[in-house]
Amino acid sequence: MRRRHFTLPFMLLALSCAPAHRATPWQDVREMTPAFLAGVLAADPSLALDERAHVALTWVTRDSLGADAWLAVSADSGEHWSRPMLLDTSPHRVTSYPESRPVVAWGRDGSLAAAWAATRPGGGDAADIAVRVSADGGLGWGPVSLVNGDRNDPSSGYHGFMALDVLPDGRPFVAWVDGRASAGLEPEPERAEIYAAASSDGGATWGRETWVAGDVCPCCRIAVQSTRRESGTIDVAVAYRGAANDLRDPRIAISNDAGATFAFDTLVSADRWKLRGCPSVGPSLTMDVGHGHYAWFTGVYLVSWRVGAGAVGVKRALGDSLERVTRPMLARLDRGTLVGVLGRTAGQPQHQVLALRTLELDGTLTPWVYLGSGVKSAAIAGQGARGAWAAWAETTAGGTRVRVAKLSGR
Repeated sequence: MRRRHFTLPFMLLALSCAPAHRATPWQDVREMTPAFLAGVLAADPSLALDERAHVALTWVTRDSLGADAWLAVSADSGEHWSRPMLLDTSPHRVTSYPESRPVVAWGRDGSLAAAWAATRPGGGDAADIAVRVSADGGLGWGPVSLVNGDRNDPSSGYHGFMALDVLPDGRPFVAWVDGRASAGLEPEPERAEIYAAASSDGGATWGRETWVAGDVCPCCRIAVQSTRRESGTIDVAVAYRGAANDLRDPRIAISNDAGATFAFDTLVSADRWKLRGCPSVGPSLTMDVGHGHYAWFTGVYLVSWRVGAGAVGVKRALGDSLERVTRPMLARLDRGTLVGVLGRTAGQPQHQVLALRTLELDGTLTPWVYLGSGVKSAAIAGQGARGAWAAWAETTAGGTRVRVAKLSGR
């Protein structure tokens, strides 16, 4: 498709109230929405980039029969897109909403993995974790695998809020929020658990699931990242929101053996947010070798963290110049961290936007850049030192549509 510059009213492009010497890191914002999504009602996008500027985009469509998950790939940084591919081979069985949408991740070897929550035949609230893997960047795909260990138990409950990564050793790794411990107790349990599974043969088969954490918020997304140390050890970090005694504070669980066990689990911030109910806003994190950044909603905050220590330093508020800020998102850049939130601007308080900025290596935050209008959900990805990608669902007549943008650095 031909590149197009955004125009109002479909996009707001502005800067926050910040000192004049602090410029945004982007000099060009271009729409890269695939032509086949123009005018199509779609929702819940997810986005992933690899080191070669290959882009994977997923989204969800709905009709009277149910929901489906779709994927398209660009091998030239968004200039052209593959034809849309239906990920779920059992149509109309996807369950999706902003906190629990289909997700996608690239491997360092060019593999591509996608995961979603698949409803069981016969309806009801029960759903299983479905994963599908491509060994060649989306050209060919293996079968759909259901990876949760209780998938054949008719009494087990909901599984969802997936987080996906491809480990440095090439194994796809998926973690999810699991409601089996509270199955049959109440429609929305007070707390859940996190389980994870990995595949050693490119998604053809999946190993036994690993218990990651308990006392987990049952309705908040989780995040997973992995890195390899110089020694060869693979660390895996899972960010989640706790639920013990109705305290909805952010936590992190870390594995030092490539996801086989999660011996380290710690509180990130003792906000003491007590809520009998569902926050429906999960955390996000980045991970470099041994450390990274962690963002969560109480307001919206960000803090540094380290393997074996948890949070280090002072947490920073991210909601400046925005109102009703929520849904924090982070993505790693070669120099710094890409930060995204949903919020409302002072000049347009009735319209929710996707706001993006960067956290520089020296700790400074650039001003916000605002994308979209009436944004319902969004995903971001970093590219190189200054590049950024964003995909979001915004309100339109009859529903939402998905849009994609590429931001180029100075």
